[in-house]
Amino acid sequence: MWLTVIGPTHPFRGGIAHYTTLLVRCLRSRHEVRFSSYTRQYPHWLYPGNTDLDPSSALLIHEQPTHTFDALNPLAWFRLAQTVKRSNSRLVVLPWSTVYWTPFYWLFLKALGKSGRPNSVFICHNVVEHEPNLLKSAIARRILACADFFVVHSEWDRGNLARWLAPSRAPAIRVCPHPAYEHLSQPAMRKSAARAALGIRSERVVLFFGFIREYKGLRYLLESLPQVRSRLDVHLLIAGEVWGNGRSYRELISRLGIASCVTWVDKYIPNEEVARYFAASDLVAIPYVSATQSGIVQLAYGFGKPVLASRVGGLPEVVDDGVTGYLVPSRDAASISAAILDFYGKGREAEMSQAILLKRLEFSWERLCSTLEVLAQSAGL
Repeated sequence: MWLTVIGPTHPFRGGIAHYTTLLVRCLRSRHEVRFSSYTRQYPHWLYPGNTDLDPSSALLIHEQPTHTFDALNPLAWFRLAQTVKRSNSRLVVLPWSTVYWTPFYWLFLKALGKSGRPNSVFICHNVVEHEPNLLKSAIARRILACADFFVVHSEWDRGNLARWLAPSRAPAIRVCPHPAYEHLSQPAMRKSAARAALGIRSERVVLFFGFIREYKGLRYLLESLPQVRSRLDVHLLIAGEVWGNGRSYRELISRLGIASCVTWVDKYIPNEEVARYFAASDLVAIPYVSATQSGIVQLAYGFGKPVLASRVGGLPEVVDDGVTGYLVPSRDAASISAAILDFYGKGREAEMSQAILLKRLEFSWERLCSTLEVLAQSAGL
């Protein structure tokens, strides 16, 4: 057995569950893979959304785990480490995104031991959390240092990780762009049909998609709309569940007087409905205040949609300003307005969509699998 992957998949929802599943699918096309997933990953009271379970009725991607275990049970992690150690796995892959997983990963890596075991690699979705503090950073630094290798999705995040590790660990870090999510883009929908299904009559639609959290900068996108609307009839489609209280956003929409040009679907969007929202849109807005990278960029690219993103974190590494989308300063509603007006005023959609078809060739799952293979080879395995 060449390697072990540990991480979420169905029935759990969200980008990391999709990512892990697609990674396992690609790896299984090339190698024998042991896939260990969870029966439970968060206590209900800790999860900020309604539920961490996927409500989708359509399983657009699915890879059957070899083994499932209760991720809240420390003993289960210890047993998993013993099983992995006895297997002939050469590499064990763990997703890193939040310090919540620190005690479980620490126990697993310590139980794995230092000799006669597979090497470990963290795939870092975020080296630094979206809403960091000194305590979280200190904890993350300690657990990340326990791994043998690291895969990050941007040079910006390589720098973040390199500052936390000893200089001698720099060769253990590999950069591989976040692969594109193309699995949700079929079957294709016509723009007019998608808009009709959503009750949108406007000829110009900007999409904000995904969980709504403060660092994602939705308020600055909302603040940009009055200036845009003074010149063009543009509709904003918001599709995603609020983590926390959405009252401040609704009050802002009312105060700005833009309720008639905003459609907000406040829920987690199941697999079978995702294509409708992207098909209805012309441009996908990602006005983040902070970011390492964003799976929403890769989801938009999977649908061939141009993006409007903030110039933060690793986003400038995947968005070619003026080619596949726009890069604007963070927290800058005026710049967001200007980009939207330029996009529609100059009719940029067709040329940008064509550029994306070429750009997304850089973002393949095969490239990520090859990166993991190189790590195994560099360890002399």
